[in-house]
Amino acid sequence: MKRRQALKRLLQASGGMVATLLPGCVNSQHLRLLFAVEPQQFDQPLPEHQVTPVGEFYVQSYASPPEVNLDTWQLQFTGLVDQPLTLKFTDILAAPQADFYLTMECIGNRTGGKQIGNALWMGTPLLPFLKQVGVQDKAVEFMLHGADSYETTLPVADLMRSDVQLVHRMNGEPLTRSHGFPLRIIIPGRYGQKQPKWLTEIEAIATPKKGYWERQGWSNTAKIATHAITQKIQGEKVWNKNYHVDLPRMGESGWQGGVTLAGVAIDQAQPMEWVRISTDNGQTWMQADINQPSSPHEWTLWQYLWQPTQPGTYKLLAQAKSRTETQKIIDKNGKDGSAGILRISVNLEP
Repeated sequence: MKRRQALKRLLQASGGMVATLLPGCVNSQHLRLLFAVEPQQFDQPLPEHQVTPVGEFYVQSYASPPEVNLDTWQLQFTGLVDQPLTLKFTDILAAPQADFYLTMECIGNRTGGKQIGNALWMGTPLLPFLKQVGVQDKAVEFMLHGADSYETTLPVADLMRSDVQLVHRMNGEPLTRSHGFPLRIIIPGRYGQKQPKWLTEIEAIATPKKGYWERQGWSNTAKIATHAITQKIQGEKVWNKNYHVDLPRMGESGWQGGVTLAGVAIDQAQPMEWVRISTDNGQTWMQADINQPSSPHEWTLWQYLWQPTQPGTYKLLAQAKSRTETQKIIDKNGKDGSAGILRISVNLEP
């Protein structure tokens, strides 16, 4: 069955729901922080890594995950190549393997949302296979195809990078069905929309095309913008649907002993220069503590100890700056990823 026919049947079976959805990012994540954020522990350094458990890692819901038979699965290199190639899973495993940390985010993640996660991936570089097939000069893009009929495109140069990986393990275990078993592609610096799961074909094409979500108006480049996300205030988890916190004056969660703020920041590939915090809706700023992850594609952890002296209602903001970009206060174009700042209301009770 042709891909287009398969998609048409899928849309018919779902009553057209698939076509009208935003890039659906589904998860059961609770945004638990794996590093200490108690006032008495702020003299301890932040850990280098914070890994999201697979069961809490968001899932992109373009369609139902396909059933893939590992024994018959193949990855084909087709189109404008000198020597078309078909790989079996054993060929992937026989190639040089490496672990690397990388943070993935859904392009449909709302400002301050939960559809983001960091994992330790294992795979093999794509570049040696592309050199083996010989990409022809008239090829301008690669179209990536998944077993679920999903497709997206990227310029040839973007996939000819040494850090693009064919991945088959996540946090030390084989990819689950929902996360792309048996193989997905990882393209650092891009939102998840450009990194198809259940990868079955890499096709070199001469004419630029747009993929499924891009035809719905979403960014065709899908490059990750620099941004910080506040995840926790004192003991309260915060995100774009829970951005108001009430704190008593005294007690275990009381504000008089200090209020802990913590979260993450992400960029395409540049280290963060700073993450700064405002408690007065952006009038003044204070610099937070950040870690220095070894991977350029992994989120930066940050924390800040706020020591308010007066009760009242405060607006908290977190902003990030990488070597090349400073996070926007307001991001009006959500179609290229929501990278604005979430304003969190904190009420300090008398």
